[in-house]
Amino acid sequence: MVKTRHFIAIPILIVLSSVMFREAKSKTIVADYTFYFGGFTILQANTTIKLKLRRYKVVSESKTDGLLNIFFEWSGQAISEGNFLEGRSVPRLHQNVGKRAGNVRKTVLSYESSGQLNSSEIHPPPDLSEVFPIPRGLVKETIDPLTAVVQINRRLERDMGCSAKLPVFDGRRRYDLILADRGETTLKQTPFSVFQGKALVCKININMLGGHKREKSKYAATSGEKLVYIGRPLKDGPFLPVGLKIETAFGTLTGHLVSIQKTNTVPTSRFKK
Repeated sequence: MVKTRHFIAIPILIVLSSVMFREAKSKTIVADYTFYFGGFTILQANTTIKLKLRRYKVVSESKTDGLLNIFFEWSGQAISEGNFLEGRSVPRLHQNVGKRAGNVRKTVLSYESSGQLNSSEIHPPPDLSEVFPIPRGLVKETIDPLTAVVQINRRLERDMGCSAKLPVFDGRRRYDLILADRGETTLKQTPFSVFQGKALVCKININMLGGHKREKSKYAATSGEKLVYIGRPLKDGPFLPVGLKIETAFGTLTGHLVSIQKTNTVPTSRFKK
C-alpha cells in the first residue's frame, strides 16, 4: 500500500502545474492531473493561477480517489497571493485547509511587505510528542510552498534550469526544497496523459528540518528518485509539469496531465463539496 510519506512530492507537482508559464501576460491557466499507484487511481488535482506583471495568485485543489479513498479519504485546498519584487517572488498570504474523516486542519501565514514571515495560525497546533520541533530562527526567512515554485518558474522562463534550493515553511513543516536538472526526454501521448513531446526532467529532494514525524518510516528507504517532467503542452504556451514518477519497492507512483486550458476567467471548483 502506498505510504503518505511519498505524497510530499505530489503537492509539488500540483503547485508546479499552476505556475509554470510566462510572466508577461495576464492569463488564467487551468490544469488537471490524475495520480496512480501500482496502476490504481489514488488522487485527482485541479490547479488555477492568475499571474500579472507584478503579482500572482495560485489556487490548488486536490482530493483522494479510487482505492486510496477507501482507506484514506482526504481533500485539500491551498491558496497563495504575493508580489514580484526585484526578481523575487514575495508572498503576502498563504492559506491551506485539509479535511479528513471530519477533522479539519488549517494554516494561515501572513508576511510583511519584504516577504518576511509576520504571523502564523495553525489549527490544531502540532503535537510535539509526535513531531520534531522547528528550531528557532528557521522560519522568518522562508516562503510558502506555492511561492517556492513560482520562483522556480521564473528561473525556467529565463533559461536558468530547474536547479534550485529554496527555504520553505508550510505552517507545520520547515524544509529545504531542492531541485536538480536531470536532462531532457521525449514523452509519448498515452491513454493516461494528453502530453507528447520533449520534456525537462527535474529531480526533487526534500530536506526536512523540523515539524516532521519523530517516528521514522521503515518504508522511506524504498523510495527512489522523485522525478518531475516539465514541458509545453500548449503551442507557444507556458512550461508546466506533465508528469511525476517515483519508484518504490511496493510499486510506482505516477502523475499525469489529463487536461489543460487557457481562459480569461477564473473557473469555479470542479470538485463536489
